[in-house]
Amino acid sequence: MTRDEYAARAQAGLWKVVSILVRVEDVLGDLAQGMPETPEEMLEDRRPEDVMLAVESAIRCAVADDVWPMMERLKRAAGVTAADLLREWEERERMRVN
Repeated sequence: MTRDEYAARAQAGLWKVVSILVRVEDVLGDLAQGMPETPEEMLEDRRPEDVMLAVESAIRCAVADDVWPMMERLKRAAGVTAADLLREWEERERMRVN
């Protein structure tokens, strides 16, 4: 199998991973959405947070900081072409010269 064939196979697999991550995002969103509102005192750190706030914060941060960037990175890798990479390399070369 050539490098291009391996790459095409991996790109197809990445789309499957992205679809799984979309489902993970949905499940995490449903979990966080169903939680009751947090008292203002906790949000303003005038009272210790409870377990629910810690869990909700972890879910929302994981989605925003980890899941979304991972999905974007993998989508880009799944759709990138040799022409895209050549164009990016040429742009970097132009920047180096200037």
